[in-house]
Amino acid sequence: MAEEKKKWFGRGVYGSKDVPIRILDGFILGAIAVVLLLVFWFATHGGYVVTFDTDGGSAVEEQTLKHGDLVMEPETPVKPGYVLKEWITSLDPSLAKTWNFDEDMVENDVTLYAVWEPAEITVKFDLDGGNLNGSAVVPDQTVTYGEAYGALPEPVKEGFRFDGWVYSGNVITADTPVAMTGEHVLTARWVSE
Repeated sequence: MAEEKKKWFGRGVYGSKDVPIRILDGFILGAIAVVLLLVFWFATHGGYVVTFDTDGGSAVEEQTLKHGDLVMEPETPVKPGYVLKEWITSLDPSLAKTWNFDEDMVENDVTLYAVWEPAEITVKFDLDGGNLNGSAVVPDQTVTYGEAYGALPEPVKEGFRFDGWVYSGNVITADTPVAMTGEHVLTARWVSE
């Protein structure tokens, strides 16, 4: 009979002779099981939040997804003068990974960061009565937002001297950084000879 009491009662890790060890073990294991079930439940049913940091672009709505779900690729945000290159997982280059919307699954809350590259912009030319090598039409030129225009055509017009290109009242030279965010027209400026 004394041996049977030792199985049910004892000092053990609980520090009391009067506490039944198996009952406490059962209670602790039950509490751990409940916590694990709650964690699993919230992971599979509660969801994780995916936020999008557009770095100055238009807002993108966050998504709440379950563990293992694919993130739905959002509508491409707009940032004047730039084109979205990709979404990455971190701003730290050593930790950043390109997010693949077809393969990468949600495992926890995550923020995806937009990576932008300067847009290629079409520039058209209005010769204002002049010509370039006998043609009244100058081929369009592609420039990069934020970079210098580079070499620009130099047309001629009888009785006038070419005095550069103008856009919205501003003189545009080869060294002028492209500040327009979309297609635009440069107009030839002429000075009487």
